[in-house]
Amino acid sequence: MNTRTAILTLAALALAACVSSGPESQLGKQQKEANRINLSRTSDCVFRSTVNDFTVLDDHHIVLYGMGRQRAYLAELTGGCFDVRYQSSLGVVDGDNNGQVCGFGRDSIAYERMGLVENCRIMGLEQLSDERRLELGIGSSGNPK
Repeated sequence: MNTRTAILTLAALALAACVSSGPESQLGKQQKEANRINLSRTSDCVFRSTVNDFTVLDDHHIVLYGMGRQRAYLAELTGGCFDVRYQSSLGVVDGDNNGQVCGFGRDSIAYERMGLVENCRIMGLEQLSDERRLELGIGSSGNPK
């Protein structure tokens, strides 16, 4: 092996090492983020009429607020609700007409996107403690962020 071939081989190996370490670090970051948003319970309920605000965490998770932001509920949504983070308003749909939005049944959130109504089913709902709110970065009930 001549010197030029050895240098090219070393350069290629160094480049491959840099490329392969990038995705691994991103996977770890994505996994950490996903673990942060896992629901501990999925069957909590909130009265539909008390939901008055929301915070979008990502395309799969929304925090619904009731009672003047004193109570917060983490909602896990089916699939991805595209562009939901850019919405200024959304509707809470009580699919079974029992007055509550729950982490089971036919309840969902709805919003208008590009002239169409998007409807995202709620797969789980968890009432958040102050500690969990702080962990998610949305502030405690006594001190909203």
